[in-house]
Amino acid sequence: MKTLIVYYSLGGFTKSIVKKLAHGSGADILALHPVKEYPKEGAKRFMIGGRAALAGEKPKLQPYIFNAEKYGHIVIATPVWASSPTPPIRTFIMDNAEALKGKTVSAIFTQLGNGAQKAEKKLCKALEIERLNRSEVFFEPSKKDPHTENEAKLEKVCGWLKND
Repeated sequence: MKTLIVYYSLGGFTKSIVKKLAHGSGADILALHPVKEYPKEGAKRFMIGGRAALAGEKPKLQPYIFNAEKYGHIVIATPVWASSPTPPIRTFIMDNAEALKGKTVSAIFTQLGNGAQKAEKKLCKALEIERLNRSEVFFEPSKKDPHTENEAKLEKVCGWLKND
């Protein structure tokens, strides 16, 4: 069965990782877009996004097509907001809870700082599973730290996407 990477990306880093993974592994991708988008810049980005994540918000999403029968492996790719998966990911999980049951689920977390371990636990709870099949954390590059380890992680994840 095929692999689908379901993702939400606000600033573009998660989207760039997902596109590279899809290209390197042959996985399909599904981008989620909330009806009301979050601020993309400045302090509002962190305050509004972080508050929404902590409050467990489930924003309405723009229409998308998810044909669960085509996929045996679902990879959820999300930025980490306030040590949580993003609210659009939460909406997707809640809207597709039955269709996700019995699927192999892995995750890709992207972050500026930390919180991916807590986000993984929250993701598992939302999915009602004990643990993910696999997960990986990518750090957003900055002027101080280009996070060159991301390239090796991309190769590693493409390998397990091809073989799962």
